[in-house]
Amino acid sequence: MKGKFAYIVCFLLVLAFYAGAADVSHIAFTSKRDGELGIYIMDINGKNLQQLTNQPQNEFRPAFSPNRQRMAYVSTRDGNLEIYVMHLPTKVSHRLTNHPGFDDKPAWSADGQWIAFDSNRAGLYDIYKIRHNGENLQRLTHQGNNYHPAWSPDGLIAFDSKDGIHVMDSDGGNLRHLVNQPRAGKTPSWSPDGKQIAFSDMILGGNWDIYTLNVDGSNLRRMTRHPSKDMFPVWSPDGRSIVFYSRWNEKYDIYLIKDVASRHAIQLTEHPEVDRSPTWVPVGFFLSVPPKVNTQATLWGRLKQSVGE
Repeated sequence: MKGKFAYIVCFLLVLAFYAGAADVSHIAFTSKRDGELGIYIMDINGKNLQQLTNQPQNEFRPAFSPNRQRMAYVSTRDGNLEIYVMHLPTKVSHRLTNHPGFDDKPAWSADGQWIAFDSNRAGLYDIYKIRHNGENLQRLTHQGNNYHPAWSPDGLIAFDSKDGIHVMDSDGGNLRHLVNQPRAGKTPSWSPDGKQIAFSDMILGGNWDIYTLNVDGSNLRRMTRHPSKDMFPVWSPDGRSIVFYSRWNEKYDIYLIKDVASRHAIQLTEHPEVDRSPTWVPVGFFLSVPPKVNTQATLWGRLKQSVGE
């Protein structure tokens, strides 16, 4: 009886620990610190670094599904750039795309049913989408030189092209140019409410900085001012912060604008190798309790043993 009581107390303490960890913001990013490009996770302060992928080939550009169960990413394990999807509770991956061309930059739709990506499988890079199970591949753009799709909460897709950021419906229709860009925006990211887009843009003098802009073209704000290259901004789920990567110290590291109102950026990583392509890990990702809760509970990346051990 005492052993059973002690087990229950231990189990409740672990669940409480998990619940606290689930509320902590985490950031995933790509790094070459282990020789090849791999995917890592850290907390919002740049601490508690954990490696999520561990393949001898390059794996990069993580993108998490809205239900926190899957991660899309790019891998070269089959000789060229293909998109894979990892089932996070089991860490089992399957290949989503299969083509001699390069498939890159996956992005999940808000309902978790589609993954948009860019590919040069038809020659020049264009935007495609595919069901998360690998079915119903569709080509959405046909002009070429189109990259980096990003889904809005209500199903629109933004992407960058040679003349800046464009927005289109999820079927590729109603294509329009994002107005009032300073020059030619790149790497768009939607705010959680769908009202703003964060992006990188090059101003006079060759500086790439982070900007935000309302979708209707109003309220352009310059978020960073640095002579180095600031790229790949991504909004936090609560809309208060933006993470990006930059070469402020002559090498690529991850930076965070913790409060978009203040526009003050802090450095999160500091490593001799490249850190890039950051994204936010959905709240609750770390907590995964299998259907039989009396067998084990696993906190991915931080605790990897059963409760009974």
